[in-house]
Amino acid sequence: MARSFPGDNGLVMTISRHAGVNDRPLLRIDYGSGYSGELPGGPLKDNLLLDQRRLTPDLKHWTVEPHHLATSNAIAIDEFLAQTLDAQNLQLTYKANATIPLSGMKAALLLMDDVQGRVNGASAWVKRGDRVQWDVPPQPALPALPAPLPSPPPLTQEETSGLIDFGTWRVNTDNCSLDPLRREVSVSPLTDSKALLLISCETGAYNVIDLAFEVTRDAPYVSRGLSLTLPFTPASRSDNQLELVNAEFDASHGLLYTFSKGRGLGDCGVATRWQYDGNEFVLAEYAEEKTCDAWHSSEDWPTLWVTESQNPVQSR
Repeated sequence: MARSFPGDNGLVMTISRHAGVNDRPLLRIDYGSGYSGELPGGPLKDNLLLDQRRLTPDLKHWTVEPHHLATSNAIAIDEFLAQTLDAQNLQLTYKANATIPLSGMKAALLLMDDVQGRVNGASAWVKRGDRVQWDVPPQPALPALPAPLPSPPPLTQEETSGLIDFGTWRVNTDNCSLDPLRREVSVSPLTDSKALLLISCETGAYNVIDLAFEVTRDAPYVSRGLSLTLPFTPASRSDNQLELVNAEFDASHGLLYTFSKGRGLGDCGVATRWQYDGNEFVLAEYAEEKTCDAWHSSEDWPTLWVTESQNPVQSR
């Protein structure tokens, strides 16, 4: 994906494909995500410049709208790439700052071909060869999630009151910087004998960091700290331990969500989903957007980890 700034009112180009034979390619050119009014200089299809020359792609197999152009047709994508792979920029004729740099696109698509085993094959986008189009490695199997546990019985009023009192005054929160009187404590059922205790520990303008504890539902309370351990280390991080930022728990499905905002608008940051397996939370999905430009919400951020979920609930 390449886009001008800001993404909600600029030019954006997206190229994607899945691994394997059923690659489901997609090429999109969009003018913003938040703007749907009349374009001052006319629709996209008539107002694109490629290296300062008018770009006139054959749009027979494209979906054409004033703000959006899209195609999943392999031949149409090949034709477009033949025109643009060695170009420097794509620009809107009447808005100079709506310019997408293309200088790294060829290298990025070559890397995509290499990772998917397409180099020197007929399906490659950059370095084609004699291998037939279907001679590509299959899509890697997704990691499997544990089967979701049965929905736990709701906490009674007595259980809730006792656990909140325990979380407010007696659980070990020595590492919290937030004054005890300002902390928020929430409790949810995990199983028929255990509950999840979330205690706000640090707070900023738009992020709240929680501590998480697995606690017995009945007194005398026995607690155990819970942590979130990623099964990989993202390039943006130096370790695989994830803080519980803006955490929400869906008790009926055993799903824990975190949403670390890069800024208050929530258009960048890290969003994750975790499945409780009876002992710990296992990563189900990890998405990250580094660019804060109002282009898209967390549901459409680049996904760095997905699983073969047995749970029908996939997102918030």
